[in-house]
Amino acid sequence: MKTFIKRILICLVLVSTTSLSAQNINHKKGYDIQIGEMVYMLEYMKTNIISTTKRLNQIETDFQFDEQANSIGAIILHLATVEAMYQKSTFGVEVFNEYQKDEKELFEMAIDLNKSKEVLKDKPIKYYLDFYKKVRNKTLKEFKKRNDDWWTKGNHGAWFHVMEHQAHHLGQIKLITKRLPT
Repeated sequence: MKTFIKRILICLVLVSTTSLSAQNINHKKGYDIQIGEMVYMLEYMKTNIISTTKRLNQIETDFQFDEQANSIGAIILHLATVEAMYQKSTFGVEVFNEYQKDEKELFEMAIDLNKSKEVLKDKPIKYYLDFYKKVRNKTLKEFKKRNDDWWTKGNHGAWFHVMEHQAHHLGQIKLITKRLPT
């Protein structure tokens, strides 16, 4: 009986410790507190997306497991596009206008995955990841110019959507990678 109680206590300690550490959201230094927390979450998503996809070959990058599915490359470009659209709506159109004409054309195409999935092919995973990183770097640069007062004036909801949108598509990317042909 003593051993059984010890095991239960050890399990409870492990579960509570794990739960507490899993709930910690850190603050990225160099940003106001609330913005820094969102930057931490966005960068966490980016790290997961990159680590899940960076070793994909061309066939895997373009793979669609049926006619309704999206390719991983198209999804990553879509993520960059949605983030750029939120840059435009929260940081201002002048920030968005810093993108080149060909980049804006990619945004127009990638915003609707249903229309772009057949077009966004034949590029290596590095192409998509580099574009995604470029958009993120602009986000980080713009966040550094702002403070938590700006953040609380409706901008936190927009960027929460960007983060949860990326989490949603990360799940989709992981599903696709598990269904890749061997």
